[in-house]
Amino acid sequence: MKWAPQAAGLLLAALPILASAAGAVVCHDGGRYRVVARPTDATGTDFLVQRRGPGDDRRACSYMPRPGDLEIRNENAEYFLALRGSKLLLDSGTAPEPRGLIIWDLDKRAKVYAGTYSSPYRIDRTGISFWMPSGEATETQCPQAARWQAQGLGVALETQARLTLADLKLVPSQVVRCSPRQ
Repeated sequence: MKWAPQAAGLLLAALPILASAAGAVVCHDGGRYRVVARPTDATGTDFLVQRRGPGDDRRACSYMPRPGDLEIRNENAEYFLALRGSKLLLDSGTAPEPRGLIIWDLDKRAKVYAGTYSSPYRIDRTGISFWMPSGEATETQCPQAARWQAQGLGVALETQARLTLADLKLVPSQVVRCSPRQ
């Protein structure tokens, strides 16, 4: 089992929240879909998914549902991460890491994956690589555990993993790290 050092990922985790904090409607165009993201009055975002057609690149970016659109209402403070083909990746939560990872299959109009992730993460054409919780840590496994616990934090193990978007297959690696928990 390989051990990786604790990575600083707080800024990456905060980016979805900061991007929606301005209150503006934002459009994400990709392939066959346009995803219109509208911040809610509380925390999180509502999403309007529209099929793209000829001339849609000139259409104004506005949250105005039309017949046949898919509306994904904010449930647990969701934020846009990426649109890859027919897969919409959302970040979920208001707490520090680990955070929720939700994937919608827009062709099926259904939520097809829900799990947790920690940064740093990397989204590419075919999937997402991230750190996932893999158990509680001991002081033997994590030399920093005593310091974190003295600060009132918990300690967990995380495993680096890859989720392939085509088949939603989650493949954990052998790389493990220790992480503090609130």
